[in-house]
Amino acid sequence: MELLIPILLIASGFLLILVEVYLVPGFNVVGILGFLLVLFAIGHVFVEGGLIAGALALAGSMVFGVFFFWALWRSGAWQRFVLSASLTTDTVAASREMEQRKRFLGRTGHAVTPLRPVGTAEVDGKRIEVTTEGEYIAKGSEICVVAMKRRSHVVRLASDMP
Repeated sequence: MELLIPILLIASGFLLILVEVYLVPGFNVVGILGFLLVLFAIGHVFVEGGLIAGALALAGSMVFGVFFFWALWRSGAWQRFVLSASLTTDTVAASREMEQRKRFLGRTGHAVTPLRPVGTAEVDGKRIEVTTEGEYIAKGSEICVVAMKRRSHVVRLASDMP
């Protein structure tokens, strides 16, 4: 009976870890509780059974733990913790967006908001985010799109264009 309690506690701990992996994915209370239960059982054996019994319980738990985690690894349970989706860009959509954005180059419009240096302008009837080259441009000023920079267009005052 003395030996049965720690064995049941260790088995219960590993069972809780198994529940954590298959039923409640994530690093939650169930897995931590299972790990603490195994540690408590090993500590209990050290206190009640002495150094040799505790060392045997520790070694047995470690061997079983290694086998347990190897079996989980082979079963594919750990794949739930890894993102398997690829985060690649859609090249067709990206090139289509680039072409749509290029159509504003060289076009003129007016500043909808004050550009200091970032703001909104209307070019060809469409509002776009724009950036100046550092200067302030007042709301309503006539602007010209001179370049593209990542997600915005670079503009200058239309009167400053050659």
